[in-house]
Amino acid sequence: MEAEERVETTLRRKELSSEDFSLETKQLCALREILHYVKNERWISQERSRKKAITFLNNNCSYEATRKDLNASSKNSIEVSMSYLSKKLESKIGKNTIELIMEGRLDEARIQFETGTGKLNPRDYLIEGFFNLLPPPVHSHTSLSTCEKELKFLLVFTINHLTELAAKYNQENLSYLMYVLTSTDRGIANDRRVLYQLLKGEYSRDASGESLNLNSQIAMALEEYALL
Repeated sequence: MEAEERVETTLRRKELSSEDFSLETKQLCALREILHYVKNERWISQERSRKKAITFLNNNCSYEATRKDLNASSKNSIEVSMSYLSKKLESKIGKNTIELIMEGRLDEARIQFETGTGKLNPRDYLIEGFFNLLPPPVHSHTSLSTCEKELKFLLVFTINHLTELAAKYNQENLSYLMYVLTSTDRGIANDRRVLYQLLKGEYSRDASGESLNLNSQIAMALEEYALL
């Protein structure tokens, strides 16, 4: 890879002149991680295509040398194949990830790379099913700084936040509620019915159709529970 060679050249020069080369060391590590992914991971379903890409890299991205190694009929066929494979790779390692590394923006590059390859997945941090409540991802003119309310909304549903929140409540009561929800114990059939109705939102509105806050919903559910 051209980028790797450039970093290695800079690193050797700085070593000889006793300059700080810590950035180049990190850059080289990041570039080699990407190269290892391309050569060893299954980023495309056809193994033959992956090997073709590796041959292209091993030939320093020379179309003619790759054509000879693969016994292809024409250089044009290699160019077409590499264009297709490049787009596949870009969707995995991230667009301009190499450029971010070369600019020294290593944290941004790493997160972009790990997001594209699936190593970093938002579903690992947000509760299961939460994504089904959100609109599909779309790139708009909005920036992170204009999304303060929405950021707070996301944080409410993170596994980290809910884990800390759950620890503040009575664990015995929570265990009982989990038992109600998951058991088929006939003795608590009424508890189960009321609890599921509460979770499904059947107490979320009053008789006139107005939305009720959580405290009012719980009060309505417990009032009905007490009558049975």
